[in-house]
Amino acid sequence: MQAKNGQRLTGFHILTEYECGRALTSIEWVARSEKPIVEIGGRPMQNCDFRALAHDLNCCILRSGEDVRGFIIPDKMRGYCCYGFFKHSWAVEALLDVWGIKKSGLARTRRLLWMQGLVFGYSPDAIQRFILSACGERASIPSPAPCNGIARYCKVEIYGTPARLFRRHSSLNGKYRKRY
Repeated sequence: MQAKNGQRLTGFHILTEYECGRALTSIEWVARSEKPIVEIGGRPMQNCDFRALAHDLNCCILRSGEDVRGFIIPDKMRGYCCYGFFKHSWAVEALLDVWGIKKSGLARTRRLLWMQGLVFGYSPDAIQRFILSACGERASIPSPAPCNGIARYCKVEIYGTPARLFRRHSSLNGKYRKRY
């Protein structure tokens, strides 16, 4: 299968071989190099198959073997979406908050904790531990971001307009139709 930027790997529907390579590198940055979140690409929202994009991002995560999640959110440039990877929910909440897409659902205290952690240069894992200890929560497996206003496809979270477009293709019982 030919794509504009190269060939697609077997099992992938949108991302080219080059884009998959960039995705795997970005996953390693988030999982091993202390980057809280990485945006790796974007697409026009019109006629974008968000389910196929989420499928491809999920395939990259599974191939990497790392404990990260993907995201698809509206880009700051109107009519486009961007996508990438993160490890802790606070990181995607921070991006959505900073870009003005969605005010963080986290309490003001929690918002200030991740802001301070980033300003002072702490690692994402250290920020996560600090948030948990300051809020009196036990350390556990990182949970997905709150469900309100998002859609999920395996390990990929979809926010804003892309989430609404993604949900349009859901069946009556709330499960997403399998096309692949």
